[in-house]
Amino acid sequence: MRDDRSGADEVVPAVVDVTAPGAGAAAGPPSTTPPVDLVRHPALIVVGCGAAMAVLTLAVAREQPAVVDVDVALHGAVLALRGPLDSAIALGVTWAGATYVALPALVAIGALAPRGRVRPRERLASGLLLAGAASVGIYAGLLVNHVVGRARPPAEDWWGAAGGPAFPSGHTTVATVSSLLAAWALVQRWPDRRRPLLVGAAVVAAAVGWSRVWLGVHWPGDVLGGWVFGTGWAVAAVAALSWTRRR
Repeated sequence: MRDDRSGADEVVPAVVDVTAPGAGAAAGPPSTTPPVDLVRHPALIVVGCGAAMAVLTLAVAREQPAVVDVDVALHGAVLALRGPLDSAIALGVTWAGATYVALPALVAIGALAPRGRVRPRERLASGLLLAGAASVGIYAGLLVNHVVGRARPPAEDWWGAAGGPAFPSGHTTVATVSSLLAAWALVQRWPDRRRPLLVGAAVVAAAVGWSRVWLGVHWPGDVLGGWVFGTGWAVAAVAALSWTRRR
């Protein structure tokens, strides 16, 4: 179309419906939508969490009084405050940090999160990739757990079953990693809901951490370690997955 005022040709771009079958055949393959970041400055978060985890692990392994005294005092306060009703609530909440609950949920979320017409095989692969990223982090947390070998609070203080060393809390690590990865996957589907999804992930991780302390099966320092380690791993995994998508 000729523009008489400028003498230039105005080219009207063709609009291609990429959802229609074969729509991208003539114009080449459709471009991949860039992933939406879950957090800003992920490198700073990963480095900060790594440094904090190193300091906390060293303090726990060496049984520094600054950690042990605070843990014992907070544990005693919990025992004085808890009752049957709130302990029953904690038992229900703590299931969100079980691997056999969190990992299948991640597979489902990863499969359902992609928008548009995606083949079932690709949806399943997306879900398995998300759960796989979480599983590697959970396994790494277990390695730290066995290397440190911290003892749990006395068994007579437990409200429910528990096993293995204490630091970092496995349930808290699982809940933190899985909830943050789930939030990132859902943000790709609903980019304008990044903040509430991130807040929801934080609430899940905080609730599971509270439940482990309230049930008396973990010291507060164990839960703090689970939060720090889980956050660092999840942000690193999100950064790696986002980089892969951009490539």
